[in-house]
Parts: sequence; structure tokens; C-alpha cells
Amino acid sequence: MIKLIVSDIDGTLVKDGTLDINPEYMDVIKKLTEKGIHFVACSGRQYSSEKQLFAPVKDIISYISDGGTLIRTSEKILKVHTLSDEIWKNMARMAKKEMPGCDYFISSPDRSYAENANTPMFRWLRDSYGYDIREVPDLAEDFAGEQIMKIAIYNTDHCEELCAPVFTPCWKDKVNMACAGKEWMDCTPHGADKKSAVAFLQEYLGITPEETCTFGDNINDIEMLKSAGVSYAVANAREEVQKAAKKVCPSYEEDGVLSILKTLL
Repeated sequence: MIKLIVSDIDGTLVKDGTLDINPEYMDVIKKLTEKGIHFVACSGRQYSSEKQLFAPVKDIISYISDGGTLIRTSEKILKVHTLSDEIWKNMARMAKKEMPGCDYFISSPDRSYAENANTPMFRWLRDSYGYDIREVPDLAEDFAGEQIMKIAIYNTDHCEELCAPVFTPCWKDKVNMACAGKEWMDCTPHGADKKSAVAFLQEYLGITPEETCTFGDNINDIEMLKSAGVSYAVANAREEVQKAAKKVCPSYEEDGVLSILKTLL
């Protein structure tokens, strides 16, 4: 019997970077919760964005945020992973100096920060994702005072390719690097990823992998999909993600995850 459902958001439940979700999800999540089945929103998104997306059920679900660095309920933080100042600041300096065409931001447990509020990235995070994001003149030189969990590199179309020549080889052994759609490269501490976060919640809730069902669409979902007793890639997922999942369901445009959740009722 499935007791834990963990779903990615962008490209799995909704179009990337929107707060537009089928309201029927909320009714089904309420009914699943009443049956004793836990639902977890699991994303590279900030917690405040996830909470807005699931507003009608925000107090009855759990959250894995910023690529697995933050695990929490609406009431309390259960676990947080942080990057050292030396690592994230040097990554920010490299992104700024050696990666023209890319932007970047950093995330703490409460909010995110970037250097220019007038960039497409900043406006997209604030206006479409619903982020609490603040402008800081120079992150690497001026910013201090908060735990930093993630640095994300952004490009409108080719982030993975632009990171590949220099940035990825330099940092891949020092942090987790996960492609999250064509726009993002998420960089998080070792030990902080979606699979590890799901394992933490399984132990916390007393639920086994065999009692867990996961959904995803991108590279950063693969290990989470492989480790669950039941897993689905949506039909719009990358080919390697579909191969990693045990099953494939219809795309987010067809509310494929919703159709599977209904079968659990």
C-alpha cells in the first residue's frame, strides 16, 4: 500500500515557472491525507513558492525545497543543508566573470538573493514563481549573515551546455550539480538532493521505499524515481528520466499525475 507520495513540480505538475495548477489536485490531496497518505511537494523551488502553489492544502503537506536542501512542514524545519561561504562565493565569482549570458541567485531557508532586480531571471522568479527574492549589490563581496543552501545558474535556453566547458568541471566534485530544465543548473551541498530528502522523510514518518510513490520529469529526479517502490515519469520527461522510472504517465498538460493520484483513492 502506498503511504507516501512525492512529486516534482515544474514540468511534472505544472508548466515551468508558473503558479497555475489544476485545483482538483487540492481536493485529491485532501482525500489522500484523510486516508493516511502523506503528500510531499519536492522541487528546486523556494519553499514560499511551493506554499503558494499548494495554498489550499499548505498546512497538511510536507515540503522538499531548493533541490533537497530544505525539508519542512508548514510549522517547522526538519532538516537543512548549507554550503560553505568559501564555496558558494567562489562559484558566484566564477559565474559572474567567466559565464557571459548566464545569471545566478542564491537561496537561504527563508528567501533568495540576486544582484540585479531588472534581469529576466529576477522578474521570472518574483513574478511567475512567486519567490521572495531580494536584490544585493554584490553577493560574493557584500552578502553575509544567512545560511546559504543553494546557488543556481540560469540561462534562458542552454544552461547545461554553457556550464559544461568550465563551470561544471570545476565544481562537480565539490557540490551536487543537477540540471533542472533547460534554464537551470542547481548547485547544492553533498548529501542534499531529492533522493536523500525522500529517504529522510521515509525514516521520519516510518514509511518504507516500497510504500513510496514518486513523480518527476528531469535529471534531478532520476535517483528519487529509481529508489521508490512505485515511480512515474511524465510523458514530457527527458528520455533518460523515462527509462529510470518504473512507469510513464501522461504529461503535465494532461494532468497525468492527477490521474494516477485518483487511482490511489
